[in-house]
Formats: sequence, C-alpha cells, structure tokens
Amino acid sequence: MKKTFLALAVLATLAGCAVQGIGDKQADTPPRIVIRQDSNNNDYRTWDNPGAFGPVPANMAAVGAKVCGSLNTAQTKYKALGYHARALNLEGMPFVGGGYYCVPDNQ
Repeated sequence: MKKTFLALAVLATLAGCAVQGIGDKQADTPPRIVIRQDSNNNDYRTWDNPGAFGPVPANMAAVGAKVCGSLNTAQTKYKALGYHARALNLEGMPFVGGGYYCVPDNQ
C-alpha cells in the first residue's frame, strides 16, 4: 500500500499546469508522463493527454483526495479531476494503482 501511494503521489506531482478537461470515460490509450520545456527552456514533467483520463470512480475518491491533497500549499488546494487505471510513467510503464489528474480547486 505504501509503494502504491508513493507511485500515486508521484503522479499527483505531475498535475497539468493548465487545467484541461477529462473525458467522460478512460481512453483506450492511457495518458503518459512526458518531458516538455517551458518558455525559459526549463524541463518539466506533465501528462501528454489529460483528456485520456476519465472521471474518478466513487470508490477511489478518497485515495484521489489524499494523493492530490499532498500537493496542497497555503495558497492552493488540489483535487482529483480524473483517473486512469493504466496511466504510464516516463518510461512507458503502468503506475501501480493507476494515476490521478490533479488540478487546483478554485472554490
């Protein structure tokens, strides 16, 4: 369980900078972590296709809240907007337990 949570926490740290929509169900092709560059040529990790995530299943909402909550700061709180059971890491391997798409909670 600890290893699974760690993998999910790693995924949570890769929440997209720009909030994008998710699909109404998980895509057949899972989202994958990729390296991109910002305007200052700094590398960062992000999801290649947030639209591949589907809604967070009700029975996984508590874990999603915990994983995404690990990103919280004094200024920003995060929530799990999406989930994909076969989300892939940077090397193209599935994360144990899937992955969450975490976004700032603007409420």
